[in-house]
Amino acid sequence: MKRLAILLVGLGMLSSCSEKTQLTGSLMTLIKENQLPLDKIQFYNDNALFLERELNASDANVKSGKVMIVNGKSINRVNLEPQTPGVLIKEQQEQLLISFEAGAGIEKSLHFAPVLGERGEYFYQLVDDLGSPTFSRLQYDGNKYLLYNKKKVRLLIMKSSFSGLKVNSKRMRGNRIK
Repeated sequence: MKRLAILLVGLGMLSSCSEKTQLTGSLMTLIKENQLPLDKIQFYNDNALFLERELNASDANVKSGKVMIVNGKSINRVNLEPQTPGVLIKEQQEQLLISFEAGAGIEKSLHFAPVLGERGEYFYQLVDDLGSPTFSRLQYDGNKYLLYNKKKVRLLIMKSSFSGLKVNSKRMRGNRIK
């Protein structure tokens, strides 16, 4: 009965007008029960992400982002615009490591994990390396960056990821005492 309820909730979320939906705990359960490969699902971020770190004079090796001069200081800034496509790099415990840069590996991935959100549902949200959703610094590309965000960053998936999903349903007729 519980599996049927989760399935109905998941399918209900898929029936709205948008082509993308937030990745929730119940949708992840549906994905895993139907053995859909996570590495074949296209992920997106729902909100922008801004990371910054101050560069030392000797640190001229910038791999990600842009270097800006602010008040005489060199700042390395990495921006992630909303709706940027990402791919699964690795799944570890409950976390999904998602990369939004082509050809990037684990060092250039962001961690997303189920975090309790509105109405008791779990949403796959940006967390730090330890799995905490409350942080101000984030490890990215071998460096610690300050996080400048006002909104939570959560994962979205295409509803078409479920287009091949087949649901077998059976109605229980009941059982009476003879």
